[in-house]
Amino acid sequence: MFSLLFARTFIIVGVMLLITAGTARINKAFETAKEMWLTIISTFAILIAVMVFADSYPINLVLVAAFSAVMGWEIGPTIEYYGKRFKQRKFIKNQGISLKKGESLTEEKRAEFENIINSDPHANEWHNIVFQALLGTALAVLSTAGMVFLTNINFGFLGGFLFIALIILIVMSLLNGFFFHSPLFAMVRAYLGVVIFTLYLLFDFDRLEKMANDQSWGAAIDIAINIYLDIINLFLELLQILAESSD
Repeated sequence: MFSLLFARTFIIVGVMLLITAGTARINKAFETAKEMWLTIISTFAILIAVMVFADSYPINLVLVAAFSAVMGWEIGPTIEYYGKRFKQRKFIKNQGISLKKGESLTEEKRAEFENIINSDPHANEWHNIVFQALLGTALAVLSTAGMVFLTNINFGFLGGFLFIALIILIVMSLLNGFFFHSPLFAMVRAYLGVVIFTLYLLFDFDRLEKMANDQSWGAAIDIAINIYLDIINLFLELLQILAESSD
């Protein structure tokens, strides 16, 4: 049954995604490492504040908007990074360059790539990749919501499994970032991430359905934040897979 909790949750998630999309388009890269770390720390700090003031209207909505903006500022460079890697592979293929494992472009070729990339000859192809990731995310949201709200299946059992799986995913990201530096390992982690965050959508929509009678702001903020993070992470995982596997 549709309730005030449903309305608040979906409106909050929708506005959060719009704010994030806006700030992600503004910030394409971090100017310094200090800016990057400040953004990451701010993200966690504001998220904690959101949880603390979840029931304090309208402070909760201001904090949610701030969290969405900082998240967009943080993921904008990530999206740009995937795009640049995609365009660089296109450049290497078009130039007929053969690189051995671990080998990078020469300074001359790198400069040539930078000059070409300014004209963005692969913009349409990259936009198609982003659109496919958005479409895949939207289909996942609609299908998981349908499975929860149109069936009587209880997805609450996924909670413990998903928490452990998320920890494994984080550990995999850290290991590859600091030690392995393996594209294959990164792709395996991305595919695992798609599965985990799709299942998280099932779990969080299930929580939303079970808490339908809770009309508090705290419940709406809690579930909205979780669904929002599911969507953002699923989109980024799909974007990485599509960007890295497209020739």
